[in-house]
Amino acid sequence: MPHLTTSTGTTPTGPVVTVAGDLDHQSAARLRDALRDVPLRPGETLLLDLHGLTFCDSSGISVFIAAHRQAETAQARMALQQVPDTVARVLTVVGLDQVFEIRPGTGTGTGNTGTRASA
Repeated sequence: MPHLTTSTGTTPTGPVVTVAGDLDHQSAARLRDALRDVPLRPGETLLLDLHGLTFCDSSGISVFIAAHRQAETAQARMALQQVPDTVARVLTVVGLDQVFEIRPGTGTGTGNTGTRASA
């Protein structure tokens, strides 16, 4: 099972968190903690780049919902980028594709401020 890693960067529109590996009940808290440390100002967009995500269960979906709420609290936005097909299907089935902005494309930001790996 691939370990979950995250890295943070910035774009002109706000912070980017790149997620890779398995996002499950064992690793969801680590991503949630990493997202809490990301500074987010009003008007910015918190971008979660999921191009390296290999698995996501309901715990991971819950982290996406928490990130969306965090962004709203900061008067900002949250978007998901490069969502794997399996995750996109789940988001569609439960209606979260109507809540989250889902973007194709690339652009993981610059200024990597760290990587966290699960044990």
